[in-house]
Amino acid sequence: MIINIVTVRSGWILQKIAQRIFDELTKLCDCTITHEPDPTADINFYVDVGNCYTRKTGGIDIGLFTHLDLDSVEALNASWLSLDHIFHMCKRYYNVFKDWYPASKMDVVFPGEISEGFALKKPCLGIFQRGGFVGKGEVFMQELSEQPIASNFSFLFVGSGWEPAVARLGHKGISVDNITDEDYEKYPDLYNKIDYLLVPSLWEGGPMSIIEASAKGIPIISSNVGWVGTDFIVDYIYEPNNMKQLTNILEDILAPLQKRRKRVEHLSYAYYAKKLLEVSERLSNEA
Repeated sequence: MIINIVTVRSGWILQKIAQRIFDELTKLCDCTITHEPDPTADINFYVDVGNCYTRKTGGIDIGLFTHLDLDSVEALNASWLSLDHIFHMCKRYYNVFKDWYPASKMDVVFPGEISEGFALKKPCLGIFQRGGFVGKGEVFMQELSEQPIASNFSFLFVGSGWEPAVARLGHKGISVDNITDEDYEKYPDLYNKIDYLLVPSLWEGGPMSIIEASAKGIPIISSNVGWVGTDFIVDYIYEPNNMKQLTNILEDILAPLQKRRKRVEHLSYAYYAKKLLEVSERLSNEA
């Protein structure tokens, strides 16, 4: 069996989808990829229907239906209904089509795959204060590097005195940066690089970073020191030097990110190619 994938000449996402389906399909059967239907192929698979399919080729035609440019049935090109099978990208249009197109001739298959470049985003924790002594939590931050949850975050230290903690985190393979240039005029831009402010102090009069992060709308994770929880409300509070409480907070922050990722972890072009081959073989046997 030869399956020919027909794709657009321009439009990068459709070309990407077609190429990745082709890459996986070549592992399963003979296939080609072109910009025009091949009447000698057993199957022509159109990526997508709206731009690539206009009429029957004489063989078996399967189309990837992406969307209606106008959200109405009237916008549908009637010639598309001559397809032998339709792959929908979403249930929305499967439900629209089923009023006039046989459900047995349609599938909902999601194109997509999670590559290494789309690893789960690591929230950046920013520490905006000087280190160098116990009260600022320098030893506490070294201890944090030993916690498994720490590898799911990156760290930005702004201020001097954090070298031991920075070295320990880096040794663990954790992404960490330390800005020791204490030019306060640069701080507003540095705050833009972080997702959360982390205050690891064991005691404080302030710290000023609570006001700064609040002004930026940045969520704050702070030990229960200074004006935290009394003069200023912050998002997450843990008792000073209580690693268990801090790691519980970090787990709570990470949980929704992991939940979002799980929604798409099952997607793969290998599955897509397998499904396309199964439908193609069935249609060929029925022809």
